[in-house]
Amino acid sequence: MVLPKLKDETAVMPFLLRIQTIAGLWGDRSQRYRFYLIFSYFCAIVVLPKVLFGYPDLEIAVRGTAELMFESNAFFGMLMFSFQRDNYERLVHQLQDLAALELGEYLIAVNRRVDRFSKIYCCCHFSMATFFWFMPVWTTYSAYFAVRNSTEPVEHVLHLEEELYFLHIRTSMAHYTFYVAIMWPTIYTLGFTGGTKLLTIFSNVKYCSAMLKLVALRIHCLAGVRQDRAEKELNEIISMHQRVLDCVFLLETTFRWVFFVQFIQCTMIWCSLILYIAVTGFSSTVANVCVQIILVTVETYGYCYFGTDLTTESYGVALAIYDSEWYKFSISMRRKLRLLLQRSQKPLGVTAGKFRFVNVAQFGKY
Repeated sequence: MVLPKLKDETAVMPFLLRIQTIAGLWGDRSQRYRFYLIFSYFCAIVVLPKVLFGYPDLEIAVRGTAELMFESNAFFGMLMFSFQRDNYERLVHQLQDLAALELGEYLIAVNRRVDRFSKIYCCCHFSMATFFWFMPVWTTYSAYFAVRNSTEPVEHVLHLEEELYFLHIRTSMAHYTFYVAIMWPTIYTLGFTGGTKLLTIFSNVKYCSAMLKLVALRIHCLAGVRQDRAEKELNEIISMHQRVLDCVFLLETTFRWVFFVQFIQCTMIWCSLILYIAVTGFSSTVANVCVQIILVTVETYGYCYFGTDLTTESYGVALAIYDSEWYKFSISMRRKLRLLLQRSQKPLGVTAGKFRFVNVAQFGKY
């Protein structure tokens, strides 16, 4: 796959920040209305029709409700994120300042990996959205033109299970055509918002983990520094570690409610599936709901994996101090290393609404 090259290898999350600028979540604050327009469009085209106009039968109601929870996961998560705009800006600026001071080959490699993953993910997400929009259209119109008897009903395959206000999209081909035209920007909006949410969390957690990794690497190299520069280097490491701790605090403050919404939505979708199976048994609708459950569960696990990586790198600083030749340093340096060790032994991570750490261990219990 041919991808656009990263123009500035020292830049922090340039691709993500461009995407957030399009959505009004970064850059000029006068453009914040963009995200609220996107959110209003989602409510008007997806939420209100599903809530106000109901469903023809129970199976469609279960599928439509699961769709609503699945789609709301991204939009309400990003809504929580938009309320933390000030903290997020401070976080990004802090990461940019750290990168400008300490950027080496390791962080350049991280920049390349994050940029490449982000672009590949966006390409895949765009392809999936295109496929998701095209296949119902192709199936419905193929069946319509293949029918010879005009009185024979044709099943209209819907992108989303809903009654779109007063349109008869299940019976009228003209109304269905209008519905298809509306779904074209809707599907891409859903994909864009969901992709932006995942890339925002992944990139920021990964950069905080990389900064902690860099602190540990500098501690490992401390024994090779000349004696007259060793204490100055240690002071710089302590200062850098404190700034990284500030970044992690801002990260946790920014995303704690996003993770909270994620876990709540995941739980609700699982409950809806269990309730549906208990009432009606297995059917094709169950398979459709299971696909959404798998997607939201994998996404939740991904966030837990990133959270575990962040916690592991925070403990890596303490391990680096243990493994360093601290006994060869001066008394003043030993005291500073002891304070740094005590600080690094405190567990770091992101939480879901300040209730639980988001990590793989909690995912297993969840």
